Amino acid sequence: MVGGSPCQAFSNANRQNGSKLLDNPKNSLVLSYIHKIQKINPLVFVYENVPQVLTASNGLFIKEFKERLPDYHIEVKVLNAYDYGVAQVRKRAIFIGSRIGVIKHPEPQNTYLTINDAFNDLNDNISNQLDRRNSKEETIHKISYISQGGNWESLPEKYKINLSRSKTQSNLYSRLHNDKPSNTLVHFGKSVIIHPNENRIISVREGARIQGFPDDYIFIGTLNEKIQMVANAVPVPLAKAIAVHIKKEMDNYLNNHVVDANKRII
Repeated sequence: MVGGSPCQAFSNANRQNGSKLLDNPKNSLVLSYIHKIQKINPLVFVYENVPQVLTASNGLFIKEFKERLPDYHIEVKVLNAYDYGVAQVRKRAIFIGSRIGVIKHPEPQNTYLTINDAFNDLNDNISNQLDRRNSKEETIHKISYISQGGNWESLPEKYKINLSRSKTQSNLYSRLHNDKPSNTLVHFGKSVIIHPNENRIISVREGARIQGFPDDYIFIGTLNEKIQMVANAVPVPLAKAIAVHIKKEMDNYLNNHVVDANKRII
């Protein structure tokens, strides 16, 4: 069983009045996922979230996760998609829970891609490549100041005034660098993630390439919905590496053990 869910109540979670972190309504989908594990009782589960899930409320989240699923040995590690053939530095906490012994995380694949690699052979005939925001002339003028690898800090002071509230967001007005991976991809329309060579926001297909989606995976919906789907996704090569690794571990185990109809190991 594999899943991931939004988890919005890390910073203000507490145990006042005996409440538990996962009982916070804002984390309802996390608790729902755990309830499904308890009901379906899979041999192995995978859960994905942002790294902050491990440190929220001094680690209470992971502690409760383990308390609610005592039959599982749970391995938790932060993986970087860049180590698994993705042209992006994107760190995510990956939980692997197992009832068939310890299953560690897959080793890095040591295939490191750049934006140049990701955008290789792109053309306007590829699906979603023409899906991109048409910036105002003022925005185009602003981004012309930013060189590859730079961000909003490269702008003249007169343009920084309205960005003062976002100074902690290094992705804001960032231009991709041909010879480096992308930073963690966020909603590239709102954050204004800039093409390395052109004065425009990247397209939906370019974002999908950064996330490792094959070109025959077509995104539909409004432009905003397409961008959000791409930005929220787990990079495909990272997901595949985890899946292939777990399948191998399960196959090795099941070749030597019997599991009955109720998923009990004999």
